[in-house]
Amino acid sequence: MPGRMVVQWDKDDCEDLGIVKIDPLGLGMLAAMEDALVISAGRGKPVDLATIPMDDPAVYDLLCRADTIGTFQVESRAQMATLPIMKPHCFYDLAIEVAIIRPGPIVGDLVHPYLIRRCGREKIDYIHPACEPILRRTLGVPLFQEQVLRMAMEVTKFL
Repeated sequence: MPGRMVVQWDKDDCEDLGIVKIDPLGLGMLAAMEDALVISAGRGKPVDLATIPMDDPAVYDLLCRADTIGTFQVESRAQMATLPIMKPHCFYDLAIEVAIIRPGPIVGDLVHPYLIRRCGREKIDYIHPACEPILRRTLGVPLFQEQVLRMAMEVTKFL
């Protein structure tokens, strides 16, 4: 492509050099969704994303079967392998599904503890009594960055 620049440094090289890593994502699926909305509106059938139901059982059945090719955020092999184990049945389950297949939970070895607790094969442990309200919805496993920050604030009383 004329005028295109490619930088041959990965994130570790940038960190070693003290350069800020910027990760512009090319999310083709978002562009496809936008195109679909424009086409629908052009055909006289506008779609308001705010009115799409978040509790459609048929959608969650597809997710539980990992029938997600072309589905934004849950189409990777890792997501498709985890969906039948996770069995999401509500929007928050889906938020957790997307969150656990991220570098933080994977590197922190938090995926399996969450899934094992979700299946009822391991007792829920909240690490510290102050962490229970923060970790209750994720079965005692910190999956979201906000949870880690909140735990640090609560345990240290650095509010």
